[in-house]
Amino acid sequence: MYMKLDKIDFTILEMLTKDARTSFREIARRLQVSPDTISKRFEKLKKEGVIVDSTVIIDPRKIGYSFTARFGIDVKPTYSSQALEEIIKIPSVIVASKLVGKYDLISIIVVKSFQHLCELRENILEMPYIEKVETGMWINTMKLCPHYFLI
Repeated sequence: MYMKLDKIDFTILEMLTKDARTSFREIARRLQVSPDTISKRFEKLKKEGVIVDSTVIIDPRKIGYSFTARFGIDVKPTYSSQALEEIIKIPSVIVASKLVGKYDLISIIVVKSFQHLCELRENILEMPYIEKVETGMWINTMKLCPHYFLI
């Protein structure tokens, strides 16, 4: 089920996606409506699950991570949910999901060094239900751009 969005809703999402700290007053000024209107719309977007959460995006390179890796993971049949629950708990994992295709699961992980990458891979391989882990790396080219999530 999806929520039908109008110009006000899209503008709220667009402005908050660019900067989650944008005040309701600033959004209201741009749309020429009251801040109360923006507040009510925001609460409705949250209640309907359109806005899930807000967060700060950290540049991993600034806190000691050298690169980003992708793990394509094969799991014993019928155990993908259990494996996913364990993988998402790993502190370096920033995204993990089930897939349809070449792998059963995929995870995107920030990595401090090649040694750290090898340790993470081995830790995943030691988990129950894991059959195979294939690794790929990005080097200083991957950027998380949350504004691209707005359609």
